[in-house]
Amino acid sequence: MSSLSAQAIAPGAREDGIPLYLKVASMLREKIRRGEVSSGTKLAPIPELQAEYGVARSTVRQALAVLQSEGLISSSRGRGTIVKRERQPAPKSVPIYDSLYLPPDISFEILDRTLCDELPDIGVEIRDMSGPVMHIRKRNHFDGNPYSLVDVWLPRHLYDLLPPEEDRNKLYSRLLVEFANVKSLHGHQTITIVRASYECADLLGVQFSTPLARISSRLWNEEGRTIMAHATVIRSDMFVVERNFGDIVTGDPATWRPKMPSVSERA
Repeated sequence: MSSLSAQAIAPGAREDGIPLYLKVASMLREKIRRGEVSSGTKLAPIPELQAEYGVARSTVRQALAVLQSEGLISSSRGRGTIVKRERQPAPKSVPIYDSLYLPPDISFEILDRTLCDELPDIGVEIRDMSGPVMHIRKRNHFDGNPYSLVDVWLPRHLYDLLPPEEDRNKLYSRLLVEFANVKSLHGHQTITIVRASYECADLLGVQFSTPLARISSRLWNEEGRTIMAHATVIRSDMFVVERNFGDIVTGDPATWRPKMPSVSERA
């Protein structure tokens, strides 16, 4: 039995709509990235992997093809399938955002502008932004590679104050300060993990159902009125969060501990 031994995929887990080959690829990927198998190790033959995961031969072949496309394994006749590296390294270079100015290594393109009657549910509570609302979708690039998709919603009366096409070069937060007489911007964010839809996978150049970081935000002005909302999905291989927090011994836990979902949120 291979060092990548695992229980077969449970029957109930086969009915959630995610293709079996992606599940097998995910299970193998995590074992490789956790270092449970070292670089240069040969994986078990396909029949053994079939038995371990309880899937068809074609499913194993598809899973291995995914890992090979990611550079985690290599296959050749006579040598079998070899692990190429032990684990996924942490990103050495990731985008660092400035709230008002676009960093030089990030560029973006406007994919769509649509006038809508109301703001959809984006994962943060927003009660004081009613239509008409301008919805703008952007795709950000980092060092020339697709990095994130951003959906922005602005009240129409504020959007109309911004110079046409200026949003192709500047962030909306900066434009609001420069042209909409916004004196201050405060914000609230939630960060969750989601799986890439077919549309997101295509636009970001990742596999369908790949984990993505999702950031939902509400921004308000000095009067406490919401003037912008946005939802961003970011490739997980290019996403890192850093934060400072207070004394964990004497400080308020809410300043350093992640918020746990309530019973109603889990239901």
